Amino acid sequence: MFFPLESGLLSNLDDPELRRLAKALPATVLKCKADSTTKKYLGAFQRWKTWAEARRGVPTFPVRDIHLVLYLQHLSESIQSKSAVEEVVHAVSWLHQMAGLPSIAGSPIVQATLGGLRRELAKPKKRKEPVTAEMLLAMVEAAGPSPSLTEIRLLAICLVAFAGFLRCEELLKLRCADVTFNTEGMVIYIASSKTDQYREDASLVIAHTGTATCPVGMMQHYFSMGQLVHESQDFIFRGIMHTKSGECLRKGGSLSYSRLRELLLEKISSLGMDPKLFGMHSLRAGGATAAANAGVPDRLFKRHGRWKSESAKDVYVKDSVESRLEVSKNLGI
Repeated sequence: MFFPLESGLLSNLDDPELRRLAKALPATVLKCKADSTTKKYLGAFQRWKTWAEARRGVPTFPVRDIHLVLYLQHLSESIQSKSAVEEVVHAVSWLHQMAGLPSIAGSPIVQATLGGLRRELAKPKKRKEPVTAEMLLAMVEAAGPSPSLTEIRLLAICLVAFAGFLRCEELLKLRCADVTFNTEGMVIYIASSKTDQYREDASLVIAHTGTATCPVGMMQHYFSMGQLVHESQDFIFRGIMHTKSGECLRKGGSLSYSRLRELLLEKISSLGMDPKLFGMHSLRAGGATAAANAGVPDRLFKRHGRWKSESAKDVYVKDSVESRLEVSKNLGI
């Protein structure tokens, strides 16, 4: 894996102890961003590197602004993706900064090219529909009085993600020791959150509602049925094996994003709804939408969903028709 510190600032060290520290430093620096962001940036840079190596006279690093804008033009013509164009600029700028170089995003030609391509490639955003409380109740009722471990696992995932505004990455990283049950509900420790890299507000509380769709009750049912050990470091949501004596959780690893998405969309389709309208973010968006339309105070809303900005929070909320009508009803006309 390419990392600029290894080939730049730290490449000419003579002292053995300094070389040892330099070898460990890249792993530490990479933790400054969420794992998903780091992976995305390194992937974008690798694609740039592959393209540059196939061209005569184009150094892969440091990246020259004129070569980068030509690559951006190539991306705009080949895959026509605004996000791909923005991603490579962010990736290269970040790696430049890691090497002690100026951010290439500040180059006038890069800024002008990026601005032009944003206009050219802009498309209306088609956001996925939020999952609703009614849909969750329908899932629970469809499972019947004696649901299988597979069904209980999916119901626990859906209800906890909905109630906790959980991102898929946060959900799949949960370990048994991260969840504590009490008389009021449960506390979930979010070990890694995209907007809380320093874990300043890592605990999430979810109330016991006592209803058929109670996320706490469903999680307790899943812990019991899956024979999960509360203090263990095993992932909570894992694959399921089918044995002669029935279903049981696999010993290691976590359920994959693709498999979870497949299970969710299959369940939505079984309810008679179009699965193309939904995605994994539909659970987080559904909980956020329900809370916003119920009038949950904004400060608690943002803290519960681990949002740092108003704009990020508002992206997830689909206002009800009734709440939108309130605007014109209160104009004094």
